[in-house]
Amino acid sequence: MKTKKLQELYKMYQDAGHHKKMLQLFLLIVVTVIMELILVTYITKKIINIEIPNQNIKGILTYSALYIIIILIQSYMVLKHCNMRCILERIMQGELREKVFNKLQKVNTKFYDENESGTILQFMQNDTNEAGRLFPDIIVEMYFMGVIRFLIIAFFMMFIDLKVTLLIVGLYIIGYTVTVYFNRKTIKEIYEIRKTSIEIYTLINEGIQGFLTIKTLEIIDNKIQELEARLNEFVSENKKVEKIVATYNSIFTYITSFSIPLIIYFSGNNIVKGLASYAEIMLLIDYSGNLGYEFNWFIRHLTGFNKAFVSYSKILKFLEIENVEEIDNGQELKEINSIEFRNVNFSYNDNQKTIKNFNLKINQNDKIALVGKTGSGKSTITNLLCRFYEPNNGKILINGSDYKEYSIASLRNNIGYIMQDVQILPHTIIDNIRYVNKNIKEEEIKNIFKRLKLHDKIMTLEDGYNTNIFDNPDVLSTGEKQLINFARIMAINPDLIILDEATSNLSNNTEMLVKNAIEEVTKEKISIIIAHRLETTKLCNKIITMQDGMIV
Repeated sequence: MKTKKLQELYKMYQDAGHHKKMLQLFLLIVVTVIMELILVTYITKKIINIEIPNQNIKGILTYSALYIIIILIQSYMVLKHCNMRCILERIMQGELREKVFNKLQKVNTKFYDENESGTILQFMQNDTNEAGRLFPDIIVEMYFMGVIRFLIIAFFMMFIDLKVTLLIVGLYIIGYTVTVYFNRKTIKEIYEIRKTSIEIYTLINEGIQGFLTIKTLEIIDNKIQELEARLNEFVSENKKVEKIVATYNSIFTYITSFSIPLIIYFSGNNIVKGLASYAEIMLLIDYSGNLGYEFNWFIRHLTGFNKAFVSYSKILKFLEIENVEEIDNGQELKEINSIEFRNVNFSYNDNQKTIKNFNLKINQNDKIALVGKTGSGKSTITNLLCRFYEPNNGKILINGSDYKEYSIASLRNNIGYIMQDVQILPHTIIDNIRYVNKNIKEEEIKNIFKRLKLHDKIMTLEDGYNTNIFDNPDVLSTGEKQLINFARIMAINPDLIILDEATSNLSNNTEMLVKNAIEEVTKEKISIIIAHRLETTKLCNKIITMQDGMIV
């Protein structure tokens, strides 16, 4: 399973062109290891064993200069491949984050219904960071550096004593097998850690998004206790992982510690028999220590590998989700002249219908008010119309045709949706309008705000239309900020206007300003207005009262 996933990850690298950089990394590391283990060792032995005993000053200086040059080259190459790894890691993390973000824009609304905000934050933050490290950092360090050095050292040992080398390598293979067994338990715990991390992200997001509600209900202590419980659980699960890692590290160390007795026993017998020298037994002991260090290097990175592998697997599974919106499939809807709901039924789950046998005809220039208690199905009707969801049965017709025949993109381009929440971007007033229409001219923006009766107020600001209303949130009231939403819709000039509780959070004084905005934005447009306030519904020529998903 792991091999298949790693092959798929490597294919992603190939598709993005990273396999060439990985090959460069591999060659750099191989050359660096060879220079360290062969050339440096050879020169050191040459100076100590030959040049110094022979008191050859010229030879000592020559090899010393060569030693310094090689060390400088090696240092540069280490710096080079470390830098390459870091850059590649950042690139990979950025690309994964972009892939996840783009996928989040394409998945249907049901995905957001079924997944907590913590899951999405986990994908965007922890998972992309961990998964981005898998190849350029962890695989490079585990395999390229650790395993290559291990194989080179084992290769040298074979020339000294093949039998002892094979026995020692066998010990390490046994130790590795035990490690793999315990490592499976580590992966299970890492999945639990990830699950708890999602719960923590969800709680933090709820604390930020619902700050005022939490303060109003005076449940701050409850939320803090809930978060502390999850954090304690997170710490406990990490301790379990550390305990498992410590266990297999200890067992591995115990098994591989028999390498020294093996060397002493077999090489000692060879010395007694005159088949080996004391220098050989010392070299074997030295190389055995190096083998242990390199293999421990590999073992130490297993936990990091597991975390990165789990994160990558989750991202890969998410990116493979097929239930996405194909927004460009279908005919282009150029304009909306009429809308009809014909025997529409819909439910968010299989237990209870939200919309029941809903029938409604909306003609050109109709202004429809949808009223009813919370949960009566008002917002669901507009969600169906925007194709955030689709009817379980029945049809929604636009211009007499099933609206599924039109592309989602062209449908939504003809709909202006104004909600009660105001989204202010961290830019100027002009930038907040050009966000939806890049080609609109400044004079057109001013004319829109004149119609909304906010132009004079904007002109009193120090920077006028170039005022950064994100950094200066107090320059406009809540109602005046709501007019930014109206201005955006007027800037794209759609055929259908949907207002979802656009006046619910406004004072009576501000509501009059927004009432004028509603009149302006809905002028000569098909309009659907969800509202509780009588003043808002007076603007409509039809009022539809809903209860339990039906028109009553």
